[in-house]
Amino acid sequence: MKKVITIICLILSTLLILDSMNAWHAIAMFYLAGEIPGTRQSINAGTMLALFAVLIGFVVARIGNRAVLSLFDRLYTKTKLKRA
Repeated sequence: MKKVITIICLILSTLLILDSMNAWHAIAMFYLAGEIPGTRQSINAGTMLALFAVLIGFVVARIGNRAVLSLFDRLYTKTKLKRA
């Protein structure tokens, strides 16, 4: 129980520190405008589009892989039951 309370306090302390440094605003500005946190530089729109395309591609690939594996597993068990 002490470990759980310690972990919860550490997480809440981290969130409080990040909130005091306006980390949420910096993350939102990076996503929306490509502004690199802590600098005045920004990433151009083409690079941000490519970055998001790669990230979305990874997510779609993971979901598709899980769907295909479950479909093959389902088909394998049906054919295995028919033979038995």
